[in-house]
Amino acid sequence: MKLTHSLVALAALTSLSFAGGDINPVTVFEQEPVVEVPVEPVPEPEPIAVPAPAPAPAPAPAPKPVPVPAPVAAKNFYIAGGLTDVAVHKTDRANLFSDEDGQDRQVGLTGRLGYDFMDYLGAELRGTYGVAKDADTKFKQIGAYLKPNYDIPSVEGLNLYGLLGASKTNGAGTSTETGFSYGAGLDYGINENISIFTDVVNYMKKSDTASQWGATVGAAYRF
Repeated sequence: MKLTHSLVALAALTSLSFAGGDINPVTVFEQEPVVEVPVEPVPEPEPIAVPAPAPAPAPAPAPKPVPVPAPVAAKNFYIAGGLTDVAVHKTDRANLFSDEDGQDRQVGLTGRLGYDFMDYLGAELRGTYGVAKDADTKFKQIGAYLKPNYDIPSVEGLNLYGLLGASKTNGAGTSTETGFSYGAGLDYGINENISIFTDVVNYMKKSDTASQWGATVGAAYRF
C-alpha cells in the first residue's frame, strides 16, 4: 500500500515538471547601472621641518658674596689730661691772664674721664690739683659735669662742648666749698683716637665765695 502511494506521488511530480510548472519560482530584479566616480590620488603631505630646539642658556654665574665689614665699635670712652692755669681771687673776679692784688695764681694738673652716651651729650668727671711752693696753698678741685657738644661743620674734627655740673674746691687760701660749676671748650680730633683740647671752667659760682677759674690745654685718648 505504501509503495502504491509513493509511485503515485512520484508520477505527479514528474508530470508537473514536464508541464512547465515551477516549484520555487525565482524573482528577477533589475540591477542599477554602476557609476564609477573617478578618484584623484591625494598627494602625500610633505614633511614639515621642525626647527631644532635652541640650546638652553648657560646658567648665570652665582654672584660673589659681598663681604660685610664688621661693625666698628663707637669710641665713646676717653681719658684726658693737661696743664691748667688756676686763678683764685677772694674779693673780685679772678683774672687768668694777669696777676692781681688779692689773687693767687697757680699751675695745675688736670685729669678728665668721660663718656659720650649720645651724639650731642656726654658726662665727665674731672679734677685739678695745683702746684705751689707752699703746701698749705695748693688748689684742689673735683667736679662732675654733663657735657653737651656739637661738631662744627665747617672744620672737620672740631667739636665745641660745654660743661654744666657741680664742683668741690679747697685751697689757695679758701675754705672747702661745694657749688655750681660751668665751662666751655674746643676739642680737635687729630685721628680717631687722639685729640687736643682747650677749655675754661668756672670752678665755683656761688655767692660769698672766692672767684675760682681755670684754663686748661691738653690731649685726650679715645678707646
